[in-house]
Amino acid sequence: MNLLKKKVAFISGGTGGIGQAIAKRLAKDGFNLIINHKNSKTKKEAILLARKITKLGSTAFIIEADISKEDEVKRIAATIKKRFGSLNLLIHNAGVNKNHTLKTLNAWDFDAIMNTNLKGGVMLAHHLLPLIAKKNSGIIFISSMNAFTGSPGRTAYVTSKSALIGLTRALALELAPSIRVNTIVPGYVNTAMFKRFSSKTPTEKIKNIPLKRLGTPDDVAGITSFLASKDSSYVTGQCMHVNGGAFFA
Repeated sequence: MNLLKKKVAFISGGTGGIGQAIAKRLAKDGFNLIINHKNSKTKKEAILLARKITKLGSTAFIIEADISKEDEVKRIAATIKKRFGSLNLLIHNAGVNKNHTLKTLNAWDFDAIMNTNLKGGVMLAHHLLPLIAKKNSGIIFISSMNAFTGSPGRTAYVTSKSALIGLTRALALELAPSIRVNTIVPGYVNTAMFKRFSSKTPTEKIKNIPLKRLGTPDDVAGITSFLASKDSSYVTGQCMHVNGGAFFA
């Protein structure tokens, strides 16, 4: 009965800092969650997250799959169809990054980043579209403030996150009026990825943020909750900036 009463949301990259916060927030909002994680390295985090979601009164179903591979995305779609029948919300949060300069960038790294960050999002939207309900449903892509400000030494990452914005605008027009498509654009969010790739300390970053703090995964989850709700029923094709004023678009 729980599966039948609640809306269903799929999250790629569900075990990351932002992914987990989104999953827990949507569980509180009354969604059942399909949590995608990549491999055995992230399986433990996925199981722990599923337990937390269950305690919040929702169902959490885990799918281990590499979304950079179309065959695995097809398997995700088939699994969701068999288990849930339909889907109300697709969130593409999975992302990979790598430090490099243009001189040191190689085709393998470029493809690896683009295949997850961009192609993965396209393939998820393509293969899950037949499952997405035609009313009060949506697609949300997680981009990055770097898509607007640039970031030296991250050509592939910035390119992939910029392309998600173009994808959002194209799909918002194509899928209207039944499915809304938006992008969330986080700024400096205090996650493991931020700590791993930031060239400056949090204190140095905060100096350039008007609200004088780093963002939290819950900040991004809050905007996701809004875009997943009826309160945003007249919002599509938009970039929702969550950056504490670090960049004004």
